[in-house]
Amino acid sequence: MLYYVAREQHRYTIDRLLKTIVAAGRQPPDHLRVATYEGLLAVKRAPIGSYVFTDLDRLTSYELEAATKIAHAVRNADERVMVSNWPHRVLGRYALLRRLHEAGLNSYNVWRLDEQRMPTAYPVFIRREQDALGPETPLLHDESEYRAAVVQLHERGWASAGRVAVQFCQNADATGTYRKYGALYFRGDVVPQHLFLSHDWMVKRSTLELSPEMIAEEEQYVFGNPHADQIRAIFALAETDFGRIDYTIIDGRVQTFEINTNPNFPRMRLDPDGRLRRRLHVVERTLAGFKAMDGGATRSGLARFRTPKPKLHRLRNRSISRRASDLAALIRWRANALLKRL
Repeated sequence: MLYYVAREQHRYTIDRLLKTIVAAGRQPPDHLRVATYEGLLAVKRAPIGSYVFTDLDRLTSYELEAATKIAHAVRNADERVMVSNWPHRVLGRYALLRRLHEAGLNSYNVWRLDEQRMPTAYPVFIRREQDALGPETPLLHDESEYRAAVVQLHERGWASAGRVAVQFCQNADATGTYRKYGALYFRGDVVPQHLFLSHDWMVKRSTLELSPEMIAEEEQYVFGNPHADQIRAIFALAETDFGRIDYTIIDGRVQTFEINTNPNFPRMRLDPDGRLRRRLHVVERTLAGFKAMDGGATRSGLARFRTPKPKLHRLRNRSISRRASDLAALIRWRANALLKRL
């Protein structure tokens, strides 16, 4: 059994895939189950089986350590268990982009706003490090525009911590069309998912009316899988076993935008349109990928685990005198607030 672990609020990605399979008249995969971090941490037990940990960019450092405890617990319970995306190893957005640039795999660089290191190449844009909401600024073309944008962020009450400046990766063709490729990765198996085309520099989806030529270009990408070797090298560097890489191609080289460990999956829709063949192919390859990530038969039962306890989580262990002091302080604060109202 393979357990797909996601944040409760974001499990809709895998749920939607499974629901569309049922809606298409197919049996859902019997080897795949969905679990949430919230549910596992609430009971401090995990069913023994193989695991793929997702949504890692949405976890705090404490939660990443707790997820790692889960991974060790199920692995210690049965050595046949296969753990994908060890939570303490997978690189986040900033670390990944820096490492790719330093390794010569990405031509563009990234800077954290709170490290006081000015961008050395422009244009750049500013975004949060740990979400998928996209840029918070337009393209900034020089140092003066960058400094002004940072000041504006601070005036809005937005912190520098957790924000990055990303060098813009210029990849438009002669017609002004930008391309963003997306490929799923299952422990070495590369599954091209889609090709988005847009005239906007920040490509979230295809915004152009797809011509037969564009559909044919996407099919050639999906069925030809031309960048598989480069993608495998990138995932190895990222220490990531599962996710979707979003990227573009410049001079034949993959330029990585991000690796999303809880991506949106293709839906098994049977609409008779020009992209039906691609959708069915990607869904079948996705299900095969999940099947391969299941380590096989494991023993039944539950694995118990303990979560790390930061000092602020140990309040119940404080002495009676400390608790009495806390209560006295609370009484003083309330009294002062009442006096100010009089």
